[in-house]
Amino acid sequence: PLHVLVGPPGSGKSTVLCKWLAQTVLLEGKAARVWRLDGRAPNTAEVVSIYGEILNVPVERSWNGRGLPPVTGFVDVPGADYQDAGALSDLGALLATIPGATVHLVLNAAYSVPLLLAQARTFSRLPAADLVLTHLDEETAWGKLWNLVLGTNLPLHLLSAGQNIPGRCYPARPELLCSALFEAS
Repeated sequence: PLHVLVGPPGSGKSTVLCKWLAQTVLLEGKAARVWRLDGRAPNTAEVVSIYGEILNVPVERSWNGRGLPPVTGFVDVPGADYQDAGALSDLGALLATIPGATVHLVLNAAYSVPLLLAQARTFSRLPAADLVLTHLDEETAWGKLWNLVLGTNLPLHLLSAGQNIPGRCYPARPELLCSALFEAS
C-alpha cells in the first residue's frame, strides 16, 4: 500500500499525512515509510520529517522506484495550483514515476462548493481514487460535502479537523457524516 496525497497548496496534505502516519504506526502497529518529494516547487513541509523522526519512520527525499519494502508508504508532494496547467502536468509526470500508488485528492472543506468543484474538476486529470477533506473544524455546513461527492463521483476516504497530530482524522463513514449533519444546534 502506497498513498500519494495531492491537492492545491494549503489544503492540509502534509498535516493529514502526519495524522494518518501516526495512526498507522501507533494505533495499527504497522511499519511505514515516507517520501517527501519535490515537485515544480520544493517540498518545504518540515513537519513531515519531524513526525517521521518522532515515530521512527524513515523519511526519504527522493524516489528511485526500486525496492519498495512491504510497509505502508506515504508520499508527500507540494501543492499544485489548480489554475496552472503546467503545474498539473508536472504533477502528473511525477505520479507516473510512482506506479501502483493510490492517489488521494486532498481538499479544504471550508472552501465554497463552487471552488471545491472547480479544484476537483481540474485535478480529475490525475488518477485520484478518492477524496480526503480537511479543515472540517472550520466548516459547520457539512451538508455541502454531499454536493462535492455527487459532483465528482469520488468517494470520501478520510475526514480531518484541526492541526493537532494525531488529532481528529477519521475514515469517512456514513454514521459519522449523518451525525454531523443532523446534530441539534
